[in-house]
Amino acid sequence: MPIPAPWLDATTAMRDQMVHWPDNLGVTVTRTLSQDRGDAANVTELHLSAHTGTHVDAPLHFSSGAGDTTTLDLGHLMGPATVVAIQDPKSISLAEVQVLDIKLGARLLFKTRISDSEWSTEPFKPDFVALDGDAARHLREAGVVCVGVDYLSVGKADAHHALLDAGICVIEGLALQHIAPGEYELLCLPLKIVGSDGAPARVLLRPLG
Repeated sequence: MPIPAPWLDATTAMRDQMVHWPDNLGVTVTRTLSQDRGDAANVTELHLSAHTGTHVDAPLHFSSGAGDTTTLDLGHLMGPATVVAIQDPKSISLAEVQVLDIKLGARLLFKTRISDSEWSTEPFKPDFVALDGDAARHLREAGVVCVGVDYLSVGKADAHHALLDAGICVIEGLALQHIAPGEYELLCLPLKIVGSDGAPARVLLRPLG
């Protein structure tokens, strides 16, 4: 019986003062209790937005009254997935997604030029490679169940609505710097936070074939 390939971590590490969306809470990771100071244990306090680092958006993110992170379909976040290399330096365009062989129930993770650097430790990049609204609608009509991107947002409001309103799971902030394009098994588990419009997640990929 063949030995399965090892899991690869596609999660952006959380760290103090890491990049965040400009109008979101800044990220602080603080040791509030320390054995070095005589405390019984080490305890870390986190201050951050639900959309920090690698995270999953809930429908509530762009539609008040829609489902929070407890309503996410975890089946959409686990299973076969394709990492797709995007050549366009400005956007994930309709032209580039139209040529993909998309099967019903597909999970697509887009690797853009952003993955050429360790972006989480650099200043915010307003020129990140976003998913066009037309491309998002094409993915919805093709029956995609999960879309992932390698920066803090999948795109503008129209792209979010095209995906989230249709029950498509959106993973943002993936660490794809060391992940080659190809076929993988995806495991993405967002935190279960009542009333939240997003949740940090650990994302693992295992090569298939």
